[in-house]
Amino acid sequence: MPSTASKIPEWILSCLDQYANCACGRNIVKKLGKDKLLETLKEMGYPCDLEILSDTKDKTQYPKDGTYILTLKTQKEIDPKEKEIA
Repeated sequence: MPSTASKIPEWILSCLDQYANCACGRNIVKKLGKDKLLETLKEMGYPCDLEILSDTKDKTQYPKDGTYILTLKTQKEIDPKEKEIA
């Protein structure tokens, strides 16, 4: 059985590396589940937040017309006690 990490496409990791965000799409989020996706990315060194944007009245957990955006957390968001380096 493949690990959850192997189910995350390489292009998502590449976008996160390059842009610190990625429009990952509904299918990957629905397939893995929001919590499992975020947990797996964190374990892989990509602590992220997931924002789901939708203009319709579709209030389901994973709206079909939604835009699914992963955004890397900054070090300050990960550890608020950490002092900013000037």
